[in-house]
Amino acid sequence: MSRRPFRLTPIEPLEHDIQGAILRYLAVDRRVAWAKRFNTGAHVVEGRDKQGKPKRRFIRYAFPGCADVLGQLASGHFLAIEVKRPGEQSSEEQAAFLSRVQEAGGLAILARSIDDVKRGLDAFFGEPGPSVQAMRETAISPPLRYPRGVRG
Repeated sequence: MSRRPFRLTPIEPLEHDIQGAILRYLAVDRRVAWAKRFNTGAHVVEGRDKQGKPKRRFIRYAFPGCADVLGQLASGHFLAIEVKRPGEQSSEEQAAFLSRVQEAGGLAILARSIDDVKRGLDAFFGEPGPSVQAMRETAISPPLRYPRGVRG
C-alpha cells in the first residue's frame, strides 16, 4: 500500500481578516483622519403598515461597486479601499468606483494586504508612514477614532 506524502498547503486569509488588519493599520497611521468599513448589500425587513397589514420593505446598503473601506485623509482627500483576497479580481462596478475616486483627486486602493495600503498611502503623500512591522508589534490596537458627527 503506497501512501501519499504529507503536504501542508498555506491557508489564504479571508477578506474579513485582511479588512480588519487594514482598519487597524489605518487607525495608527496619522495621515488618515478616519476610516470605516462599509457594507454593500440588501435585506428584507418585515413590518406593518398604518392599517396593521403585514408589509415587507427592501433595505439596500450603499450601492453596487462601493468600496469596502471608506474614509478621509488628514489632508482632506477622500479614501476608498477595495479589499480582495490574494488572486481575486474586483468587479467592473468596483473598478469604476475606484476610478471615479481617483479622477476626483481622492486615494483609491485595491488592497490584498496591509502592505498594499501602506504603499498607496506612501505614494500619495510622497513620504513613508508607520511601518507595518511597528504596527504588528503593538500589543493593543487603538480603537478607530472618528471626527464629530461621524458615528462608528
